[in-house]
Amino acid sequence: MNDNLILEPGLRARVERCLGETIQSVSPGCSGANSLVCRIETASGPLALKSYPVLSADDRPRAQTEWAALHFLRSQGLTAVPAPVAKDPLGNFLVMEWVDGAPVDRHSKDELIQAADFLTAVFALSDAAGAEGFPPASGACLSVAEIIRQIEDRISMLEPVDLITKFLEQQFFPALDAAKTQFRDALDHPEVLARSLRRLIPADFGFHNALRRSDGSLVFIDFDYFGWDDPVKLTADFILHPAMDLSKADTRTFAARMQAALPGDRDFAGRLRRRLPLYALRWSLIILNPFRLARNFGPRVVSSAREGLLEARLRKAKSMLSPPATGDTHAKIT
Repeated sequence: MNDNLILEPGLRARVERCLGETIQSVSPGCSGANSLVCRIETASGPLALKSYPVLSADDRPRAQTEWAALHFLRSQGLTAVPAPVAKDPLGNFLVMEWVDGAPVDRHSKDELIQAADFLTAVFALSDAAGAEGFPPASGACLSVAEIIRQIEDRISMLEPVDLITKFLEQQFFPALDAAKTQFRDALDHPEVLARSLRRLIPADFGFHNALRRSDGSLVFIDFDYFGWDDPVKLTADFILHPAMDLSKADTRTFAARMQAALPGDRDFAGRLRRRLPLYALRWSLIILNPFRLARNFGPRVVSSAREGLLEARLRKAKSMLSPPATGDTHAKIT
């Protein structure tokens, strides 16, 4: 494949200046919806180049955040993350260690424990020198009011498509109204989580952002949303993420490990049980992200090619709200 089709010449030149050496070849890596990753070969060996799209509606300094997070974690002895190598002064790309590993399509119990142990180690660094310099994690939810605010923001971003409108009116809004009634006191008298209970967390953490080395150890990637948050949100996101496919036993194990990692947070388990339905509402909208209003061009037309995707995403979104799924989720952590 032509290298220019993977890495445009202008970006290539900037990366070479940043590294101080020539890129010999480029090959595709594991890219996601919010970044592009490729493998670059240099005289020093293979490296991972991660570039971040410039979006007018998103001014988060993702490259700087990930650079700082990787430096911080590696300096504290955590080797289950890639070593940072170089950063673009303009914040458009980051170069890091290339990790030879395979995606974790299906996890084992040992890998679940590895994930929990990694988070326990990150939590423990919340008192380390330099930790105070990190900002809130992306999408941080330090109160019930903030969770509801984010839910309502996401509703306003959805395309005005008939199937989405029907889902909102018939299923989502009744569930949201019930949640607001349940949390009326918390909404009328908002309380933000005490600083002593907040922890550094890698937002968007899960096996979808992990690589399995040949020796069975996991390397965790994607730290551009790293920062301070309620560890209950991290736990809920790990449990609810559609890509995780956790069993009830997995969920109980993970929730118990997170609780054990936070002995000073006496309300951790209770807060998780109470707020999990709110995070499920939030996730039902995240699942519909492909159908958010285009940032610059207004609503897009749903073509026949996208209708199948919409129907599939709506099935997943509805599963977050259905009584059996919600009941099962609650059962997992009791």
